[in-house]
Amino acid sequence: MSKGLSPLVVAAVGGSVFAMHFGGSCMLWPVTWGQQSGSSVYIAYLGIFISAIIFPWFAYLAVAREGTLFSIARNSVNRTFAQVFGGLTVLVLGPLFAIPRMSAAAWDAICQILGLNYSPLPALLLFTIAYYAAAFWFIYRRGQVIDKIAKYLLPVLVITIIAVVTKSLVSPMSEKVPQFFTEHPFTYGFLHGYQTMDLPAALMFATLVIAGLSEGHGLKGRLLNRYLVLAAGFGFLLLGTSHFTQMLVGASTGLLFTDVSYARLYATIILELWGPVGGAVFNVALLFAALTSAVGLGGGTASYFEEASGGKLPYAACAAVTLTLSGLVSMVGLDEIIRITAPVLDIIYPPAIAIVLFIVIVPGLKGARAGAVLAAFAWGLFEGAYGYASLLGAGSALGTVRSLFPGAEAGFGWVLIALLGALVGHFMSGGNKLRLDCQEDGQLINNHGISEAKKPAK
Repeated sequence: MSKGLSPLVVAAVGGSVFAMHFGGSCMLWPVTWGQQSGSSVYIAYLGIFISAIIFPWFAYLAVAREGTLFSIARNSVNRTFAQVFGGLTVLVLGPLFAIPRMSAAAWDAICQILGLNYSPLPALLLFTIAYYAAAFWFIYRRGQVIDKIAKYLLPVLVITIIAVVTKSLVSPMSEKVPQFFTEHPFTYGFLHGYQTMDLPAALMFATLVIAGLSEGHGLKGRLLNRYLVLAAGFGFLLLGTSHFTQMLVGASTGLLFTDVSYARLYATIILELWGPVGGAVFNVALLFAALTSAVGLGGGTASYFEEASGGKLPYAACAAVTLTLSGLVSMVGLDEIIRITAPVLDIIYPPAIAIVLFIVIVPGLKGARAGAVLAAFAWGLFEGAYGYASLLGAGSALGTVRSLFPGAEAGFGWVLIALLGALVGHFMSGGNKLRLDCQEDGQLINNHGISEAKKPAK
């Protein structure tokens, strides 16, 4: 019988959750959020806390209730939807966008450390091979990913945050100034937190946490779900604290450094506080942060394709292919790939939010959930079409239609559509409720997508 975990183990697993979400973008963005929020930093943080902390934590709760990304997408609509929506999600958050972006950020950090003003191809090639070889070492055994992150990557990130935050708050560089933006600070915070994409990323990371808890610590069933939610909650407590303190660091810069943002702003602040040595440490931390997120996304992508293929594509092989493709993308025109794949982010985020909120708030309303998810996905496809049309300079007609929907300019045009879809779906289904375990191909699929032999009726 499985036993519970010690608080130290829960903290270590939660620390890995924090590290995967913190890596790359979430390491760099909060300082700029704080700089732009100025004296309104506390209200702006409240919006960020809801959209970038609470919502992604809900994704882990959704996984605990109904299973992995593939499972909950299938339960919400059907297997075909799970393959299309899930495939788009993992490809864009995996090898076609986010993972190559992480390695690009890591290479930039290496160039800063070595003082390189350009990227010599042989050096870039050697770095790419080494980077993705290291990432594969972390993820090739799924059950060990979380423990490896906690052991090797988490300490560097935590030390960096503490060093930067402590010195900045003890010796502020300037007084807080009024906010730089015109919208309400809560709106600013909510929208920027919403844009981190941590909610769909959480649906991928959760698979690795489940593997770490089940394969690494022997947890099963309700005990596994309980510790998944607890560990994720601790991880997001750390992430929320990190966001808040780093926003205070940004707010303490006042009118200093207003010509830079994100990575350059963070590096400038560290150079001001700690000098050249601090700059080198920052770039090492950025390298580790990017690697952490790449590990989480790579493992999540491999797990998805293993499950979606019914086990025909082994996890380790999927991981190798994912990282190889990511490395190739990072070598050939990353900026162009990002430009081309960015509209897909608008396709996947609305249905991801709809799925998670329905599972957490009203898990039994299958018809309403299916209607809302399909409507949100349809809106996402429209947003994607608008994005690609705009890239070709022909998005004016679609833009006119888009502007007719409330909140569309702020990224929330899908909300009204999803609510209407929920109403239609609910009444068309007669209010049918969802059975959490679904029968498929003569087997019983449990809430983590693991097939179990169907027991004969007595």
